[in-house]
Amino acid sequence: MQQDRLSKLSEKIIGLLIFEERFEHILEEIKGEKHSHIADELKQLIAKDMVRPCRDLETEKASGILYDSDSLKDYSFTLTSKGLSYLETFIK
Repeated sequence: MQQDRLSKLSEKIIGLLIFEERFEHILEEIKGEKHSHIADELKQLIAKDMVRPCRDLETEKASGILYDSDSLKDYSFTLTSKGLSYLETFIK
């Protein structure tokens, strides 16, 4: 099955998430994009099962699949196996 190419912004985001990263770090690394666009793109990547929330930073507990999409700054994120597979296929 052929996998569709993601947007350039999505590719930048998943390129940052090989290791667990806070939302603020993602914002710092991606210059020239509105924070709301980055947040929307991150939510789409979560919905596509390419990224997952790792940890609730307030409680230091693993967040699994549950997270507050209005408070992304309260979480860290990382790639899923699907996101890692995308990186291996398209981003060299």
